[in-house]
Amino acid sequence: MSSVTAEVGRASVDIPLTKDAREILERGTVISVGRSAQQIAAVDVLRAILQTPGTLADRAIRELGHDPKAISDQLPTEDPAGSSLSLRQLLVNANREAQVLGHYQVDSIHLLLVMLYSDSPATNVPLQKAGLTLYEVRHFVQSGTTAAVPADSSVTRPDRALRRKPWPSLRGVLTLSPVFLGIVGATAVAGALLWTDLLPGLVGPLTIAFVTLGWITSLCLHEFGHSVVAYLGGDRAVAGSGYLSLNPLRYANMLMSIILPIVFLLLGGIALPGGAVYINHSALRTRVWDSAVSFAGPLANFICVALIAIPFWLPGHESWITSTNANFFAALAYLGFFQALAVVLNLLPVPGLDGFGIIRPWLPYSMQAAANRYGMMAIYGVFIVLWVFAPARDAFYQTVFRLTQVAHIDGALIFLGQLHMQLHSLQ
Repeated sequence: MSSVTAEVGRASVDIPLTKDAREILERGTVISVGRSAQQIAAVDVLRAILQTPGTLADRAIRELGHDPKAISDQLPTEDPAGSSLSLRQLLVNANREAQVLGHYQVDSIHLLLVMLYSDSPATNVPLQKAGLTLYEVRHFVQSGTTAAVPADSSVTRPDRALRRKPWPSLRGVLTLSPVFLGIVGATAVAGALLWTDLLPGLVGPLTIAFVTLGWITSLCLHEFGHSVVAYLGGDRAVAGSGYLSLNPLRYANMLMSIILPIVFLLLGGIALPGGAVYINHSALRTRVWDSAVSFAGPLANFICVALIAIPFWLPGHESWITSTNANFFAALAYLGFFQALAVVLNLLPVPGLDGFGIIRPWLPYSMQAAANRYGMMAIYGVFIVLWVFAPARDAFYQTVFRLTQVAHIDGALIFLGQLHMQLHSLQ
């Protein structure tokens, strides 16, 4: 059984299969083992097709006026040596049928079509004796009707689902970097020490460690959000670049991605957006996907805000905060404040920020080119305005605090966390 199952895996390693096709091949495996065969034969696959109700192949056979059981009874018990396709060739041909029909995966109907090939007499002969032909099956798939009935524009094509491009599988693509796991672990340790107050003399450094490491974690999640949506949208290169590993060292350069954001954070200022991933926008399926890639980063920060807000949302949370763990909640609230800040900042419609990235695909190409050229200058301009222009800074921070209030994150705890960080970062 295991050797035959391995044969199926080898034969379909580079061929995308639908759930129905995989079920048929697994059933064919059982049938071949039942007759003590060393290899799966085409007749085993056909018998599995005829014994699997509810598939597109089963629907085609029945709607074309044939009885699957009657056909199955006509099949030879054994598959004569050399009289049919190998499993690999069968799947290659089925994949070719899928491509010709504009389908993205091999389904039961493609397996049935291959059974009708003349170079597989063990399956072709009984099917043709039953009156089933390649022409009829292909016509049914393409029009949803039999050849004897005129096509009706109101009839839904049976292959509609197969004509939709499936999302790529993330299996084997997503990985967890040891660097990221180490950062998360260090954040948890700092949080545990703040919660238990085991080191009361180190509240400031522990708060700095917790907020800073938590911020780096959120940077990884932010860039991972961009990357995973880009991968699903058509840019496979992000996987090869290591962007789906949550490794902070993979996200652009250390100066702009890690060092400067941390420096600004420790100074109590506006944290820089952080890392950046390089997206091949021309590889994305549509403009909607292009916009979604930019939106995914701020969405990751918003999810971080929501997760941090959970302890502040739950009924009776006030009783949780004691003199022992108050410093932990202060650090957590301050980290939540920075996540809210990241959401508001990144959604500004300024070139270089995600807010502009959301609308960029819908703008004229001349405007997009200009934005790409002056994007970094625009980002610096935002920080200069927020640093020196009080009305803009006040409006910005009011929006951030409004978001933290919606999340029920206590403003007094945010202030306490900020105080701990600033006092010790300036020493």
